[in-house]
Amino acid sequence: MSSADRILRQAFARVGLEGFSTHSFRRTALTRMHSAGVPTKHIQRISGHRTLAALPGYLEVTDEQVEGAISTLEF
Repeated sequence: MSSADRILRQAFARVGLEGFSTHSFRRTALTRMHSAGVPTKHIQRISGHRTLAALPGYLEVTDEQVEGAISTLEF
């Protein structure tokens, strides 16, 4: 664990938050790019993931985004 990560975790613990790390900020940044419509291939290059298969675990998808995607379907 890096010094920055350890310091951040200690700060979160002091205010009663658990489960956060420097990795949390990475996930948030990648998710925000994805939500803004940045192509997944671009996000992969920015994040340094070797394959696209590794990337989806970092991208959060909200219920509203799922509903929006479904609403684009025409039958």
